[in-house]
Amino acid sequence: MSQEQAQVLSRGTNCAVVQLVGRAFPGICLQGDTFAALLMQLEEAARLLRHDPGDPAALDELDDAVGEAERFLGFYETTLSERGIRRPY
Repeated sequence: MSQEQAQVLSRGTNCAVVQLVGRAFPGICLQGDTFAALLMQLEEAARLLRHDPGDPAALDELDDAVGEAERFLGFYETTLSERGIRRPY
């Protein structure tokens, strides 16, 4: 294990925007349980959609997961904007 330093630019409820030394752009650090829950939603949606491509429950799961990812991205973009950092995309 190496010890590296990172600057926490902003902390949210289940995530943080973190700048690693030597990296051009910050990243998003998610709590492990938050990431696991998001992955489980995506896996469940994929499983349901394989069985029935029009399954409304699957589409709801997928919409929820997309919404969560959009919230993380919005938090990231707001943090970058507040710090005068251009987006990497």
